[in-house]
Amino acid sequence: MTTPRQTQNRAKFWNARISEAKTDQERATVWQNACRTVAAQAEKDGRPEVWAELVKHLHAFYRHHAG
Repeated sequence: MTTPRQTQNRAKFWNARISEAKTDQERATVWQNACRTVAAQAEKDGRPEVWAELVKHLHAFYRHHAG
């Protein structure tokens, strides 16, 4: 289970990565990595369905933008 302190630390970490990113491509990579990290932690916490939710969002994005 994630503690409030861990949540704060993660937010600080990812906000710093976003601030360091210089292009939209870099920011997209940071967000992708953050989402994968969230899904992996959720799986460790007994919520593997978060991966399926991430897949749904990514697939929807792809369908919307792939033409």
